[in-house]
Amino acid sequence: MNCTRTNRRAIVRVFTALSLSRVAAHPEPVTSHRTAPRASSRARAMRSSEVIGNLVNAFDVASNASTIAAVALLGIFTLGLFFILFVRARARATLARASVPAVTWRPKFLWRLYSRSARSLLQRVEQRFRRGDGSGRGRRAFGAVVGACPFVHVGEARLARDVLRETSRKAPLYHAFEAFSGTGIFTAEGDDWDGKRTEVLRAFHDVGLASLRDRAVEESASAVEEMREVVERGGGEIEARALPILQRLALRVTFAYLTGVSLRRACEDVGRERSEVEGEYLDAATTLRHLIPARARSIWIFSDLLYGLTPVGRLEARKIRTTRSLSALALRTAKEESPLGRLRVGEAHLREKSIKVGKDEYPKGLLDEATTLLFAGHDTQSATLSWCLLRLVQDVEVQSELRASLRDDIIEEALGLPPSKSGSRQRRSSEKTTKPAWATSAFAPTLEAVIRETLRLHPVAPLVVRMLSSDTHSEKMTIPKGCAVGVWLSSVHRDESVWERPEEFDPKRWFGGPAHARTGSMGGSSNDDDDNGGILTPSRDRSNALRHKGVGYMPFAYGPRSCVGQHLAQVTMRVALAHLVHAFEFAPSADLDASMPSVGFTVTPSTGAPVRVRLAARAPA
Repeated sequence: MNCTRTNRRAIVRVFTALSLSRVAAHPEPVTSHRTAPRASSRARAMRSSEVIGNLVNAFDVASNASTIAAVALLGIFTLGLFFILFVRARARATLARASVPAVTWRPKFLWRLYSRSARSLLQRVEQRFRRGDGSGRGRRAFGAVVGACPFVHVGEARLARDVLRETSRKAPLYHAFEAFSGTGIFTAEGDDWDGKRTEVLRAFHDVGLASLRDRAVEESASAVEEMREVVERGGGEIEARALPILQRLALRVTFAYLTGVSLRRACEDVGRERSEVEGEYLDAATTLRHLIPARARSIWIFSDLLYGLTPVGRLEARKIRTTRSLSALALRTAKEESPLGRLRVGEAHLREKSIKVGKDEYPKGLLDEATTLLFAGHDTQSATLSWCLLRLVQDVEVQSELRASLRDDIIEEALGLPPSKSGSRQRRSSEKTTKPAWATSAFAPTLEAVIRETLRLHPVAPLVVRMLSSDTHSEKMTIPKGCAVGVWLSSVHRDESVWERPEEFDPKRWFGGPAHARTGSMGGSSNDDDDNGGILTPSRDRSNALRHKGVGYMPFAYGPRSCVGQHLAQVTMRVALAHLVHAFEFAPSADLDASMPSVGFTVTPSTGAPVRVRLAARAPA
């Protein structure tokens, strides 16, 4: 640095000497007394040298400042690097205390939507769990360091239940969902979450399930009639993708229940066609269902700013605006006695500032909740129903047994099915119940067993993630607090220490008689405490009674943050599946890849659940 400064000063002296020699060689001519006095050439040269010297000094100062800044940045970078290495070392030590094998986390460079994977993510995870002892019966857990966070993946039923029961705090990865669901109950934390969850549950309780059942019957009957016309025009049999049909059906039921107004009527009020609104929303929702979870597994989880500059970030922003248009329509048309109408007068959802959607403004918390409930309602139900149809086309015997079981006077009346026999219904006697039949699982045990078995093999979400605030213990391991724990629900439902033949679709495992699950996985033959309601099964045979769901069954998660709408989903799925199977017979499609899963918010058939549909034969009079 000193040598550089000395050299610059020498340059200034040389330049000054050259300027003086030039003045001596070319003296300035004498001017007239009438002209103003001018500064001598020597003085001008001196001033020029001073200016140059000042510039050189300024450059010197700037150079020093940039050098200092570079050194400071290098120091900050070095300290940051050491800090990252330190916290990652601590995270690896935490995983070591948990005694789980560790794998390397490789975040994706997400620049566009992923193409369909050649191998299912769920299958890869399940295979990783089975590597523990080679049988799948040992410790079903492995770890990874995600950024600087110790992350434990769990596929063991009892450990998963303990984790979900112990904590209500979600992991930082859920930050990827906040742009879409905002501060709704899906992503809210602490007192904010507690207040909003309380208001949502109170709204559902006050409105009740009767209006949901009525909406589900109305929309299911309408969808069946539309499909019947298409099948008849197609010569008695058609091939169709079930998923888009079921998405529209579930969206219509969910919208009507949340607002008290049909989607068709709401669209007419704003001068739009229902099919157009549905198409725009479902296209956006399908993109977001894949895109947001993909971001959570990518490098963009660490920076909202950088993610917003990418093509996928801009795509996400456009699709979110589309989905919020339907949320705004729901809030605009919701009746006072509907769930959304009741949330409008709550306190927890009105604390945040209003945001503008179109020409109207809505409290952000209320808009976020409407977005969350609309998406979760239609997506989970349509996914489960799609998988259910795919399972039934692969097992004709179970499909036939289910259809025959629905041809019952109590079931047909409860679910709004057209009578399968001519003449007046021969009503079976039943004891007085504390709940209407459609609100329980016991009144139609075969239907309930098929839905449960579908949810066991295809739970509504691939995994749920929690942040431990205290140590969680099991018989084989302890997961320290500070760990994020990802519970893979599909793997929990395939834990061989709980389930026999876990990969097999067997609705009979839910009935009394010979056990199809290992000891302790299910209770006796009494009905579920949350579903019974005093209903007798149509058959008085004890073997037809449903078993308890047990420790290894959690399709809607478990604990304080389990799905708030699971009872609503059960009612809608009972009604919709009964109407479809009662009216149609479903057969396998020519698509050999029909069951390949697509993993996002939920797990759906990647090819849209293609099936062949024909009218079901009517029961003999």
